[in-house]
Amino acid sequence: MTITSAVNSIHLETNEPASFRQLPHNIEAEQALIGAILINNDALDCVSDFLKPNHFFEPLHQKIFDTVLQVIQKGKVANPITIKSFFSTEEKIGDITVFNYIVRLAKEAVTIINAKDYGRVIYDLFIRRSLINLGNEVVNTAFDAPVDFTPSQQIETIEHQLFELA
Repeated sequence: MTITSAVNSIHLETNEPASFRQLPHNIEAEQALIGAILINNDALDCVSDFLKPNHFFEPLHQKIFDTVLQVIQKGKVANPITIKSFFSTEEKIGDITVFNYIVRLAKEAVTIINAKDYGRVIYDLFIRRSLINLGNEVVNTAFDAPVDFTPSQQIETIEHQLFELA
C-alpha cells in the first residue's frame, strides 16, 4: 500500500454520504512538503510566512505539520524520531502505524527545492475550499435567512468574510 492510498483510506472509511464533487486538495503535495521538512528543517523557512496547519486538507497532515512547526520553533530538530512521542504508537492509517507513515514520508522525500511550490499548492487549495464553504454558506443563508437579517446585512457579512480570506 502506498502512503497516498493509506491516507486516502482515512477518507474512505467515513460514514458521510458520498458527494458528487470532492473538495479540492492535493495529498501528494502535502506529503511531499512534510517529507521535505522532515529531511531538512530549513524547508520550513520556505513556507512558514504563509502556510498554517489548518491549510492542510488531511487532518493527520495538519497535526504532523503543527507538531513539526512547534518543535522547530523551539529550536529543536524535527524528524521522525524527535516527533514520535507526539503521536500514539497504536494509531494506524490503513495497515501501518502513524509513526511508520511519518518515517515513510521522510524516506520518500527527494528534495526540498520544491518546498515553496508545494506550500503554495496547499495554500491555494485551502483558499478554494474556503471559497466553496463560503459559497455554500451564502446559498444556505439566502434560503433560510432569519427575518431580521436583511440582504444588505448578508452582503456586508459576505464582503467581510471575503476580505478576511484575501
